[in-house]
This record gives sequence, structure tokens and C-alpha cells, in this order.
Amino acid sequence: MKAGRTVLRLRIHPVKGARGSDVDQMDFDEVGPRFDRRWMVVGADGVFVSQRGRPELATVRVTVAGEELILQAPGAGAVAVPVVPEGGRVGVRVWDSEMEVRTVSTDADGWLTAFLGAPHRLVHIGNDDVRPTDPAYAKGHRVGFADGYPALLVSQGSVAELGSRVGRPIPAERFRPNIIVSGDQAHEEDRWRRFAIGSLAFSGVKLCTRCKVTTTDQESGERDPDREPLRTLARYRHLKDKVYFGVNVVHHATGTIRAGDPVEVLERGFIPGA
Repeated sequence: MKAGRTVLRLRIHPVKGARGSDVDQMDFDEVGPRFDRRWMVVGADGVFVSQRGRPELATVRVTVAGEELILQAPGAGAVAVPVVPEGGRVGVRVWDSEMEVRTVSTDADGWLTAFLGAPHRLVHIGNDDVRPTDPAYAKGHRVGFADGYPALLVSQGSVAELGSRVGRPIPAERFRPNIIVSGDQAHEEDRWRRFAIGSLAFSGVKLCTRCKVTTTDQESGERDPDREPLRTLARYRHLKDKVYFGVNVVHHATGTIRAGDPVEVLERGFIPGA
């Protein structure tokens, strides 16, 4: 008998743009995965900074250790800041969204400024400050500093298919997903309108458009000289000037999922892109 789908890996990215890490379990609060993209680096103008412009952020390892958030990078040492921020309010911008959030600490700001070679600061978004998801795709849901939706899911089948087309393995980390599930059929997640992981219900709401961050090695921070895997994706995952890989999902309750949990598809159907 063929085994059912399961969760292979779970990943959080505490600081938007910095390196992610695997976790054994993922707690979903009202906004999304706890500790995922709740911190963000901004420039002196308050605009978010990501690997699109600063690929070296991929070398910043982030650890949540008790009441501390620890940032470290090769040659830069480490800085520890409180998980509960102590700073004042400041205006920031993520894409078209402007909001007030909280600064974290002058220690973090100094560390980032030295690491990036220009004034930067670390900010934190609380559950009272989060912004709504696009109502055209996910009305009534909220998101922290993620680009648009609470979580991103990809299947191992999709990752394997891409690697076979590129001619070498492509790590799933290139796509900065939260949930990686088993399955041999490439891109079957594109039609998962409703599904459950364990007892927690989810909906697939929008295919994920991809950018040059996928060409960044998530260990070294170096760009792929051949622009892979984006170049290959553009050949077979291209629609209306956009390239897609993975699906943005929303959750319908708070709860916990774990690596190894079963994945049950409840409804298949069309999921839009951009």
C-alpha cells in the first residue's frame, strides 16, 4: 500500500531575508508560524531590506534561544537581543504597506550597520501591528513581515522535478518555504485548495511568484552564475510575465503541526497566480 503524504520538514525565518532553520514543530498563532518573519531589517529610510538587494543576509544565522534572539554571521560575531522588544515606535514600509512597528535594540542596529556597511536597524512586528493579506486572494487573514501570506508550502516532488530539469539538485531552501511535504507528483500543491496537516486546516490561496532570491545560495549568500533555478523555471513555470513555484497558504485556526504529520488533501481546484 502506498504511504500517504507527510510533512518532511518545517522551517522558520525569524528575520525576514536572513537564513532560515528547520524546526521539529511549528506553532501557528493568529498571524502565522510563530517566530517566522516577525523581525525585519530596514534601511535609514525605513524600507525593508531583503536578499533581493543584499544577498549576504543569507549568511546571517538567527536563533531563538529562550528570551533571546541571536544573530550571527561569519566574521561579524554575534549579537543577542530580547525576543520581547524594548524600543520605541517607528514607521516602516514593506512593499506597498506602511505601518508602525517597534525597534528592537541599539545593539542590533549597530551590529547590522557594521555587517552591511551602512545604517540599518532591526524592527519587530507585534500581533497588534500586522497587516491584512490581499483580500482578492485571502480576505480576513493577516500577515507579519512575510511578503504577502502567512506561510509557503512546496512539495518534494516539485523540488525534484526542478532539479532534474536544471541538471543538479536544487535545495528547497532556495524557495524559503515554511512547509515541505512528501509526494512524487510535481506541482500537485498548485491545486490544493483545502488541506489538513494533522488536525490543522489550511487553504491554498495564491501561487507564489519567484524572483532572483531563488538564485542565492542560502549558505554562502552568493548568486548562482547561471541564474539557476530561475532561468529553468522561466521555461516551464512561466505565465503572464511571472514565474511560479510553491503555493501561499493560510491557516484557519491556531494550533501546532509537526514534522512527520500526515497531509490530507480535502479539495482540489484552481488556485490563481498574480
